[in-house]
Amino acid sequence: MPAAPQDFKDALGRFPSGVTVVTLNTEDGPHGMTASAFCSLSLDPPLVLVCVKKGNRTHGLLEAASGFAVNILGEEQSTHSNRFAGWPPEGEGPWDNVSHTPAEVSGAPMLDGALASLDCTVYGSRDGGDHTIFLGQVENTVLRGDSDNPRPLLYYRGYRGLGETLG
Repeated sequence: MPAAPQDFKDALGRFPSGVTVVTLNTEDGPHGMTASAFCSLSLDPPLVLVCVKKGNRTHGLLEAASGFAVNILGEEQSTHSNRFAGWPPEGEGPWDNVSHTPAEVSGAPMLDGALASLDCTVYGSRDGGDHTIFLGQVENTVLRGDSDNPRPLLYYRGYRGLGETLG
């Protein structure tokens, strides 16, 4: 018998994760979604995966897309995370006051100020229960920020910075 949904959520809530915004172009303009269910998959070819809940607007858009970008947020970008999770600042839309540059291959918005952005073509998808696992082949990367000391945005029972590196 599988774990109870709330017990499963509570257990996973004890696992810190980085915060990303997955972006793509649509007929209606740019679209973005905050995602913590993201990870690297393969070096050869360079693949990443992102998990998106079925029925979510982004899910349908990714099914129809040929490419997308994954933007890895810095610790000062919690407002971007909130904005693309559906909570933009009062009186603003998701893309108001968000500077971005089109990705070279996919054309998806790459968020200015993100620590890194991955320009991906869709490599495939797999069923993942109530989510779909979207696979992206990384065609291009853009690195920003202090390459010697990047400061990622983390989520662990709320937003957090990296803190001190343990020896």
